[in-house]
Amino acid sequence: MVSRPKRAASAVERKRRSLKTVQVPSTQDRYEDASFLNIDLDVRSRRSLAPLLAAWPDARDPLDGLSRSRWLILRPFDTSNAEAAAKALLRQIGRLKGEALECWNLAHRKVFDIGVQAGGPGRPFEEVRLTPKTLGRIGEVGADIQITVYGPVLRTPGAAKRLA
Repeated sequence: MVSRPKRAASAVERKRRSLKTVQVPSTQDRYEDASFLNIDLDVRSRRSLAPLLAAWPDARDPLDGLSRSRWLILRPFDTSNAEAAAKALLRQIGRLKGEALECWNLAHRKVFDIGVQAGGPGRPFEEVRLTPKTLGRIGEVGADIQITVYGPVLRTPGAAKRLA
């Protein structure tokens, strides 16, 4: 057997050897973790919701007045978890009286919209829990529950999390 002389490494081979190995983060590590964001109370009516807006000064018209006071969103101050947020909204509903209560009762859409930020693949998220008592109270006030899942957000160094 004849041995061949070693050939000189090409420029491409030399470059390839000189490159350092780059650690690519796993798919899971590239995304922010899943998280509970908030519960929005979404109220819509064919009639004016002005009495509700007066009773809930922190509520807002998501169309900045274009809905002619027929759509409002109320967010709770306590958003530490879904149970606390739902209870805070139920307290607000429980305090309604007079025209505001009538306005609530006549609204055709009353929804506790639970917002969740999705995380990367492979990680379960089980942090949104409501007790049977709270679920029952939501039904008693005539409201529905909706879950909105916002798409995953890429993790970037120093970037703040997106809030819904």
